[in-house]
Amino acid sequence: MDPSSYVPAYLERSYLAEHPDLTPAARELVHDDVWQRPEKYATTPHAQALLAYAHTHAHLMSELNRMADLPDEEFERKRGQLFDETRLALYKIAQTDHLVVDAHLVGAMLADTPLDACISDLMKIEARTREHLENSGCGFDIDAPGFWTAEALNSTGLTEAQLTQSDPMAIGWLHTLEAISQLCLATARYKAAASYARCVMRAQGYPSHAEGTVMLALARLEDEDGFFSFVRELGSPENTAEGSAPEASGQVSVDDSPWFLLARTLLLFKAGRERPARRALRDFSERCEGGAFFLLNPTYIDPYLPVRPQVREPWELTHQAVWEAEGAVYDTPDFVPWAETVEGIYEASEAFAERHGF
Repeated sequence: MDPSSYVPAYLERSYLAEHPDLTPAARELVHDDVWQRPEKYATTPHAQALLAYAHTHAHLMSELNRMADLPDEEFERKRGQLFDETRLALYKIAQTDHLVVDAHLVGAMLADTPLDACISDLMKIEARTREHLENSGCGFDIDAPGFWTAEALNSTGLTEAQLTQSDPMAIGWLHTLEAISQLCLATARYKAAASYARCVMRAQGYPSHAEGTVMLALARLEDEDGFFSFVRELGSPENTAEGSAPEASGQVSVDDSPWFLLARTLLLFKAGRERPARRALRDFSERCEGGAFFLLNPTYIDPYLPVRPQVREPWELTHQAVWEAEGAVYDTPDFVPWAETVEGIYEASEAFAERHGF
């Protein structure tokens, strides 16, 4: 979740808790005002630190977007400068308030360390954050289905989704889990990747595509029974996230998910089932805009800081799925050359490139 979403939600919840006698009309006015002027409601050091992180993160992402068209050498130089400046800003925020989890998390992800060392750092952040949540008395329970106790729900009058969306530490913890799962996938720790991603999926009201990580991991493990069992599980009512509309953060149905369609293709190909694999690949290409292009032409994507950014164009969702599948595809070196020989795939790639100027 973007801090521009969860920080105002936290500020609103805090203000309403301090002013329980407000009328419904006044509460509505507060809601509108908090989201328009969050600085006005950041009256505690913790709230101010959260807002400082939100501003730092927004600056980081906007500058990365602004650099997209720079020549390669200038891009690398300016990105390095931006990352150094951002790490310093995040370090200062974390030193001011160690409870701003995302400042620790993004700072660790921006550090120039090997992936194994980064995973180790993130696991320490996860363990430390989980311990604080469990001992803080906020009602967080790692064993509860949506991570919140019945007592917390009853005392606040909020749903699991509302509690999660307005608790920056819980969001930071989920971000950390999601980042670990993605790094595990990138480093061939497929069972761990699936395990961490499944934990993320338990959260209510937290938009993500953690299910995509699970599907890619199961496909790479060639676990066909587990893969299709998981897909059926996704369609069950208890796995429809409370408070998450399908369109939130680019969410799509399983049948239209680029993660599902690509992972299914990879799974069938690795199983040696040529005809079903060809049909699955054509399905992926036809139903996921840019699918053929990104599969045949690895293309740079902005780093996840800390997790998948919100999509602006439909093809960006496909780009994310192919990018995340890179490790599994790399471990199957004949997959992409085979894909290029399938009728219509090369032509679909060229047509997309022509339409979008790639």
